[in-house]
Amino acid sequence: MRKYSFSHRELYAPGHFGNWYEVARRFEIRDVLTEAKWWGFNWYGDWFDTANLTSEPHLSKEFSHYWLTKVLWENKKTHLKEAQQLGFKLDLLVTPNHVYADQVSKGILAKDLSPTQAKRRGIRFFGHLVCPSVPRARRIILDNYTELLRDLARSGIHLDAVTYAAYDFGGCACRKCNPWIVTFAELSKEIHEIASEYFPGVRMRFCCWWWDFNDHNLFANWADKHIPGKVEGVSLWIKYGEDKPASVPPGRLPDGCKEGYFIHIGYPDEGTNGDLYGRLGPVVAPNRISKTLETLSSIHGEGFMAYSEGIFDDVNKAILGGLSSGKFSTVQEVLEEYAQRYFEAKGLAVKEWADWITQWGKPSLVNLEKARRIFNRLASKAPNTWRLNHFASKVKLFELNRRLEENRIPTRKRLAMAEAFLREYEALQRDIYGLSLLDESVFKAIVGQPKWYHELESSNQQ
Repeated sequence: MRKYSFSHRELYAPGHFGNWYEVARRFEIRDVLTEAKWWGFNWYGDWFDTANLTSEPHLSKEFSHYWLTKVLWENKKTHLKEAQQLGFKLDLLVTPNHVYADQVSKGILAKDLSPTQAKRRGIRFFGHLVCPSVPRARRIILDNYTELLRDLARSGIHLDAVTYAAYDFGGCACRKCNPWIVTFAELSKEIHEIASEYFPGVRMRFCCWWWDFNDHNLFANWADKHIPGKVEGVSLWIKYGEDKPASVPPGRLPDGCKEGYFIHIGYPDEGTNGDLYGRLGPVVAPNRISKTLETLSSIHGEGFMAYSEGIFDDVNKAILGGLSSGKFSTVQEVLEEYAQRYFEAKGLAVKEWADWITQWGKPSLVNLEKARRIFNRLASKAPNTWRLNHFASKVKLFELNRRLEENRIPTRKRLAMAEAFLREYEALQRDIYGLSLLDESVFKAIVGQPKWYHELESSNQQ
């Protein structure tokens, strides 16, 4: 099998919602990034999400103003500094009209999509959104980024790129902002001019998460006219469960723009049983990731942004980094190295570990009895680390979940098993991943709860 060698291999690790990156301290992030670099990543990306945060105190020197906003911002700078010292190039993702909670007021609010538009497009705008067509709101946006970018520069952090994202946290559907993708592009241009003052030569990139056919056409036309040759690269959106990007009109990227992918590494080859975002432990996508890289290579793409929400995707980091950098030729090679590096496997155990991990690409097909027997035997000779423990937790959660899905079990026994499942889940999140108050509402909305959970909840209410 041929080896790849993509030039842009970015670990996009946004700290938000109380996820691992948001709560990780200096040496934790250093250790994870050291391993990511070893596997082959050469860029580090982050995003300063202002959800639930306020604007006033976060750069204040006064101790009395050392609120959560400032704590999170200072921790983010620590992460960027660690990445910079490790030799990563730095990228900051910007969602332009998503502002601080205390900056949203009547008269400057962004307009949401109508229910009909939202259903047709499959998206909604959300976040603390203001309308950039209102001068006062536009000034707030530009002042925010002037403040943030200036502070990064003064802190000794050098951004190599700024990546702009139009949707998810962002958007406005008012008449003056229509079409939004053009208003967004104009606003991004203004922010990038500010970034260039503090980081001369900073590259301009775009994340195309949720962009549709029309967005690409309008954006390319606007960019070629107003910022010709300035868009260095784009990361094209790949829908859940797919291994290549959604449709992009042929030739409708800006002139001179390099094509790349936005690769979601937070779920397995199949997204069943809520096995997403680390809800059931580590995720593995050997088939999906390798196919995506094959497609990227066939179009001579420059690379990718790998979207990560925590350390539960550790194996996927190894697969993606190891293959995309040309360090390894096959997933099997990567996983065998993984087994030796982290589980101190030797001899036949090396291949056994690789095969055992690979099966979790399709969790619904895993023979849990066999998986348990093999894991117990292999784990008995492996060091006691978080990498081993989160796989142990995964097996247990899947075992409990399967039993809970069996309707023959009496309700009282099911309630006891449900508590065992929830206790194991809590231990995974708190003891292994070290998470604090994760914004559960976000992940519940995306992943949902197991079917049995709702059944038991209903029975308790009767």
